[in-house]
Amino acid sequence: MSAEVNPKPHASPLRRAQAAATRARIAEAAAEVFATQSYDGARIEDIASAAGVAYPTVYKVFGNKRNLLKAAVDARMTGGTDGDVARQAWFREQLEAPTAEQQLRLIARNARRLYDRAGKLLEAMRAAAARDQEIAALLHDIHDDRLARARTTAQRLATKTKLRTTQQETVRTLWTLTVPELYVLQTETAGLNPDDYERWLADLLIAALLGP
Repeated sequence: MSAEVNPKPHASPLRRAQAAATRARIAEAAAEVFATQSYDGARIEDIASAAGVAYPTVYKVFGNKRNLLKAAVDARMTGGTDGDVARQAWFREQLEAPTAEQQLRLIARNARRLYDRAGKLLEAMRAAAARDQEIAALLHDIHDDRLARARTTAQRLATKTKLRTTQQETVRTLWTLTVPELYVLQTETAGLNPDDYERWLADLLIAALLGP
């Protein structure tokens, strides 16, 4: 029998912890299946099997396949922890870097780590968004969140040095050069090593925003 994943409010702390663990396990299994088989090609049976739960449990927890995709993306974007990306320790770390160059190198490091986890999954989401308006809305939200983080980053950069471009152009540069599609193209299609991607992105950001 599968663990109860939506316990009542008076459920014991152990039961709530079991439910949360089951939810996280399903989301992580879904992330892997979606990334390797695509959204359309992924079967709930395969996700349930990978998560070690009964088939009905997946629907009991998430309701439908779209909700499961969102949970999978959220888990990969945050490394499996609760909270949005802007509250993650690594994002705060880059904002608090002592120099603009160090901040840009941390941005490149963070993009590499984030897309190591979520790049293929986001590509699967992007492909599905072309045929599903609800998924397209989810993807749009992700891009809006990236834009908001780029604005915050640009503001913090401007306090550390004189940038080569206006703040609006700095935001556009940060948002564009850290788009997940570039990571997937570089590493999956062009065969670039992720370490080399990180160095390439850092050097490009520094040249574009700081210059000589």
